[in-house]
Amino acid sequence: MPRATLADCDAIAPGYGSLSFLALSAREVVRWAGPRSGEHWVDVATGTGEAARALAGAVGPGGAVLATDLSAAMLAAAQQQPTPPGLRYVQADGAQLPVPDASQDGVLCAAGLFFLPDMGAALREWRRVLRPGGQVAFSSFAGPLMAPLPGLWAARLAELGLRPPVPPAARLGTLAAAEEVLTQAGFAQLRLEAQGLPLSLASAQERWHHIEQGLEGLPLRELPPQEVARLRDEHLAELAPFFAQGPATFSVPLLLAAGRVPVR
Repeated sequence: MPRATLADCDAIAPGYGSLSFLALSAREVVRWAGPRSGEHWVDVATGTGEAARALAGAVGPGGAVLATDLSAAMLAAAQQQPTPPGLRYVQADGAQLPVPDASQDGVLCAAGLFFLPDMGAALREWRRVLRPGGQVAFSSFAGPLMAPLPGLWAARLAELGLRPPVPPAARLGTLAAAEEVLTQAGFAQLRLEAQGLPLSLASAQERWHHIEQGLEGLPLRELPPQEVARLRDEHLAELAPFFAQGPATFSVPLLLAAGRVPVR
């Protein structure tokens, strides 16, 4: 399947913040990283700012969070949300941060490192801005989110010769891969964990909302409205058995990784 591009991310920015599986995983990596009151953090590839807002809440008014993203559209959507004290947004490449050396307590990246062309260069840049003992923490995914739902939708699109763009999460799809990039970038005291986060969807209509607002729905924009309506009705019927008893729970296979700058 084609990899998602910056233009794809720009296109889905208005609805990106409504994707509950991304909000759930962003909040979880912040909780797992354990930022403390008064600390200074950078949130790389912030998207619409879910992780950044959680970070700002954790470090409190005495701390600071700089949220960066390469997509101006994502940042514009993020700034439509209430901005906690101490949080500011800056458009920047995740591998070229506008931050002084050794000035930060933490760098966080929720499901974004795998988008960067050179993950090792990005991690070395994050190490540059961290103080001795400072922490980097990031997340990725070990497989399809909410399986088997993405496969069902991909098969339906394939009947029309269409393929949705996908995030290149497979580049960072195992704990071994996460350990390797952290070690090569010079981080120590590694923490690595795999979780299956439960995500409840209220109905087939909520799943359709995810499709419409996310990367999976981009091919729909090439189709006439009547074709989109037909696909929606057929896919909702296909999803109905999953929700026959009401809300249904699916798994978000989250990978979590962290390391610290050695103290010399």
